[in-house]
Amino acid sequence: MNAVIYYFSGTGNSYVVARDIAKELNGVVIPISDVINEDKVTPDCDVIGIVFPVYNAVVQGMPVMVKKFAEKLENINSKYVFVICTCLGWSHTTITKFDTILNIKGGKLSAGFTVIMPDNSSPVSTRKQEKIFNNWAKKREIISQYVKSRKRGRYENPTFMNLIMTPFISNGKKKTLVLYRNLANDNHLSYEEAVHYSDRSFKVNSNCNGCRICANICPANDIQIIEDRPVWQNRCESCLACINWCPQEAITGGIVSVDKSPTGYHHPDIKISNMVLRN
Repeated sequence: MNAVIYYFSGTGNSYVVARDIAKELNGVVIPISDVINEDKVTPDCDVIGIVFPVYNAVVQGMPVMVKKFAEKLENINSKYVFVICTCLGWSHTTITKFDTILNIKGGKLSAGFTVIMPDNSSPVSTRKQEKIFNNWAKKREIISQYVKSRKRGRYENPTFMNLIMTPFISNGKKKTLVLYRNLANDNHLSYEEAVHYSDRSFKVNSNCNGCRICANICPANDIQIIEDRPVWQNRCESCLACINWCPQEAITGGIVSVDKSPTGYHHPDIKISNMVLRN
């Protein structure tokens, strides 16, 4: 099968899903960061998969980079396009929002799936992680068979959960915007601008040894190493890769600085070498 699977990943969760699905479809895997600076993205294939984590579901649900990537897709009207959203439990309307972007580009989402994975800021037990990963092994078969058969119309937006959360969504949007504006220290930024500038909240303690891992794994290419210390460039995606992959636990800030401590979570089967991107 002629398939290309694009992905965005900070913890390795979405990378694992993209890698596994690509193997099932005999496809290739490409980090979205490799193509995001192109004027347009025109995949030379019949099947296009996009895998990414759900961020701030009540606002837009996808990383800013993923949204911009979708807006750059060209010549997709005859393609089979599917998305897989990874999240701890709720993807809201992320899949249908992605379809809306494709509609504007003259395409249509063929299918969308939600895959449960551990969160990057809320720790889960080892036992729960194992259960999550076992469930992914089962769902991988379901998704791959669905795509191989070129079935259409399956959008795994959690309708019941959406109905429950509807009364809280408006307030949630406001709180999310306030959160990121506070992190960016600017009350006039749009949501996407505030996400990028939220890296103003990151700090490095004396544990930092200048190893450059944070700069090498950042999917937004947001970090430069200056005088053996990371300096953020206001292109943050709020993925927390720099925090969670730092071997010295030297970085704090971002959304975890508000009400949580860094967990250091990343997918246990993934190594730093897998996450180094070709920015």
